[in-house]
Amino acid sequence: MDEFVKAHYKLQVDEAVKALQEHGFDARFFETRDEAVSFIMAQAAECKTVGVGGTKTVRALGIVDLLDAAGKTVYDNWKLKPGTPEELQCRKAQMTTDLFLSSANAVTVTGEIVNKEASGNRTNSMTFGPQHVIIVVGRNKIVPDIAAALDRIERVAAPVRAMGMGRKTPCVKTGVCMDCDSPDRICRITTILHRNPLFTKISVVILDEDLGY
Repeated sequence: MDEFVKAHYKLQVDEAVKALQEHGFDARFFETRDEAVSFIMAQAAECKTVGVGGTKTVRALGIVDLLDAAGKTVYDNWKLKPGTPEELQCRKAQMTTDLFLSSANAVTVTGEIVNKEASGNRTNSMTFGPQHVIIVVGRNKIVPDIAAALDRIERVAAPVRAMGMGRKTPCVKTGVCMDCDSPDRICRITTILHRNPLFTKISVVILDEDLGY
């Protein structure tokens, strides 16, 4: 990548990290995947149970396999058939794990974490239940403000995710959210973490590369 493009990214990331820290989040920047993985595995060292939300980003780091190899009990609903009793129970179990891993649809330079999703188990686990939550994001998810975060979700994250899930929603055809009433709609819940929630420690890990949707 051009050094000046990289430097421009870094300016935005540094501002986001500062704002997140001011809002009570444990925000950190890592230049490499190995550094991020080392941090996450260190946080998981004393944990017996780990929940993994719906996230391509975390899985891209190979964290799930490392946790399995370390003997952790990992609640990963992506390994189960959607909608089955076992899969739903796995989602519920994620809410009471020692550590919960996820990503976010967008993180603002002003220090907010923004998500849209279908069922709420991911954002529920982010805000209350697990002792520690780690949210992993690539620099591509850093946006100026809440309005830009919502725009990113509607123009990038949601349509791409719907495509990946094989949903029959208008955004799959148009490439942008149409605020539909489709039964396949995945944008049913919007959450904004303005400050670190009470009773939950949230670490935000930002990587110096593009990851996830």
